[in-house]
Amino acid sequence: MKVVTAAGPVVSDAAPRQTAPPQYDSVSHAHRVQHYNSPAWQDTSYTACFLFCSTLPGDGTAAAAAAAAAADPALEWEARLRVKSRDLPRLMREGFHWTPANFDPGATYIQKDLSGEKGVKTLKRCGWTRSRNFFLSDLSDNPYWTATLVIFARNTSVLSRFKVTDVTMEKMSWAAAWKKDPHSGNVRWIYEWDCRKPQGSYNAVYGEMALDGWWPWPKRAADGTPECGRVVERQDNEA
Repeated sequence: MKVVTAAGPVVSDAAPRQTAPPQYDSVSHAHRVQHYNSPAWQDTSYTACFLFCSTLPGDGTAAAAAAAAAADPALEWEARLRVKSRDLPRLMREGFHWTPANFDPGATYIQKDLSGEKGVKTLKRCGWTRSRNFFLSDLSDNPYWTATLVIFARNTSVLSRFKVTDVTMEKMSWAAAWKKDPHSGNVRWIYEWDCRKPQGSYNAVYGEMALDGWWPWPKRAADGTPECGRVVERQDNEA
């Protein structure tokens, strides 16, 4: 994995490494997934988001992206992993771990109308016209997080070929976590990392403590922080 030396503090490997949660590989694992929109979670708002982009060749300009898309439309997508958690500090402290085993493979669908999507104006400005949803969650007996992975694209063929394994740390461009004031509704930012501005990364809860799993920063020296690939418009409107 490429690393960015300016990405902020990298914690020494002398610190004990968190153990990833156990894998659940039985054929019935889908029944353990607690869905993002299920009754158990319908009154909980998502308070973390991770943004990923397909890697396009060229110099990152709109012209290069258009040329690449014309050559191979399958390269053109954006993904947003929206996470609901009953204990956000725990999700940082213990690490945010997931693999394809955390998904319900039978729950995915394609949506051809984005009018109900949050930040629809930004989506349209990026050229996205449709989406595909996947659902995943913590697989413990008492799940404390659930998430939806939303893939945006310009055509259905891109979405139909998409696999959850297409999402990698190297393709992450932005991550944030927040909470909202219950009275005013104001957003209180807790965590943010932007691959274009790694020096501005912060964690208001745990400072520079290394975070395991899919948190991009801070990382241990052996893990490294994702390097900035193709970046779309910053998604502050997710909160």
